[in-house]
Amino acid sequence: MLPEFQPTYWSNKFRSPDWYRQLEPELTSYVFPVVHDDPEVKAWRHQVYTLVGEMLDRGEIPLATEGPDLDRERQMPDTIVLHHTEEDPHISLAKLNGIGLLRQYGLSYLEKDVLGNNVNGQPVWSSHFRQGQMVFFAYHWLVRPDGTCERLLEDSAIGWHAGNWEINTRSIGIALSGNYEHSTPPAEQLAATAQLIRTQYPSIDLARVFGHREINPQATCPGDGFLNGWKEQIV
Repeated sequence: MLPEFQPTYWSNKFRSPDWYRQLEPELTSYVFPVVHDDPEVKAWRHQVYTLVGEMLDRGEIPLATEGPDLDRERQMPDTIVLHHTEEDPHISLAKLNGIGLLRQYGLSYLEKDVLGNNVNGQPVWSSHFRQGQMVFFAYHWLVRPDGTCERLLEDSAIGWHAGNWEINTRSIGIALSGNYEHSTPPAEQLAATAQLIRTQYPSIDLARVFGHREINPQATCPGDGFLNGWKEQIV
């Protein structure tokens, strides 16, 4: 059974530099486990994601002011990995940023080692910035259902999106905003994704465009209709 979400409790914990250690029981039990079709768990998590996104926007979560170059292994991209956010198609960038802080960086910092750097108890550092603020996006691009494309990370950044470090170092992550676990994205979204790939990355062979599930066999992203359905509308 899910505990009652207590905003004051969570916000107080997030004001500590090592919030991930102080919230370890809650994160490992309720936030990190993979869940696809449980609306109750998803609704509970949304409260956490929204709070974190808002606190990041207000500068209320202590972050590192300097750190190692986490993009030092970046290679020239030759691969594109497609995802879906599995969230509200109109999700705010603040909430998406909060999800990245929790699910990518929070998990890594609990493991105390990020690319050989001892981060035990330290405030989080991503080395990624957008409009002057440190960000924690997993993807380079977000494509909305109406076809709007929003850049999240520069191509020189390594996005933590594929679940495979070698692929991360050489790939561009593109996420379609919305939950397409059991459905097909709108035609406008698919057309915009195809156009984005062809205009921004003409040097990448279309044979190197994959869904997340093709890179990580444990993933279902970007949905069960991708491989035998809408992938062909993109490549």
